[in-house]
Amino acid sequence: MTTGGIQFVHIEVYGLAAAKKTARGASPKWTVRDILAEARREPQACLHVQAPRPPILLHGANLADLEAEVKAIHARSTDAVGRRLRKDASMLLAGVASYPRGCNQYGYWKQATLEWLQLEFGSGLRSVVEHTDEAQPHLHFYVVNPGGGNVKDAHPGFGAAKGAQTPKEQRFAYNAAMRAFQDRFWEHVAAPSGLARLGPSKRRLSRAEWTRERFALPAQAAIFQRAKEITRGNGERELQLRSFAQKTLLEAQSLIEALDAREARLAEREAKLELPEPEPYSSGPDMV
Repeated sequence: MTTGGIQFVHIEVYGLAAAKKTARGASPKWTVRDILAEARREPQACLHVQAPRPPILLHGANLADLEAEVKAIHARSTDAVGRRLRKDASMLLAGVASYPRGCNQYGYWKQATLEWLQLEFGSGLRSVVEHTDEAQPHLHFYVVNPGGGNVKDAHPGFGAAKGAQTPKEQRFAYNAAMRAFQDRFWEHVAAPSGLARLGPSKRRLSRAEWTRERFALPAQAAIFQRAKEITRGNGERELQLRSFAQKTLLEAQSLIEALDAREARLAEREAKLELPEPEPYSSGPDMV
């Protein structure tokens, strides 16, 4: 059994055009077109891949339709004061999650990643594709703001920093939110798949300590998978009980309505059949 591996998930935001201003010495930032062309394995966009193969669509729209949707969202969107968005406004959140080749939980990891992405991004998750033509099998995922506007609100780090006042507070909020993002991925995906949250260098582990931890990861995976099964089972039982209670309530309401209608019909029938009351009895002059 192959053991050991470290989780990897990364997200970034992209605009239809690259920002004009970049940090000194930084490479030009990729655009929506660049990032999708690489994922589609267009010839000039994937020179780093020796034998490129088309992506496998796992969820949502194909990448050509996704690009068209991003352009349409940009065309109808405005900023906070009603102006048209700049070309370099962030319109697409793109991410990648990879799995160490050779480990034996890839199928489980892939399904768990799909579930987690839908929980994390909801209706904004537009597409997930799989690549198996590089050193590590990995998934690319793409998120938009379906209501229009900048997609940074869907990015946990930028969303958290938005409410902070000073640059220092913004950095702190951003970093804390991104650590929480990684923790959520580890709890739902990586831990049940037998992956470590952090590597040995970040925790200054010796080779022996890391080896012991690597061989403990399958046990970790079994524990987390069982915990997820129990949680899911409890959730399904709760849904079944709620459904039963709702069905019982509806049946009771229907029965009450039927009884009320029956009583109304009986009252109406009795009113139609009711005879006039007799004249009151009175004694005449010839009566003793």
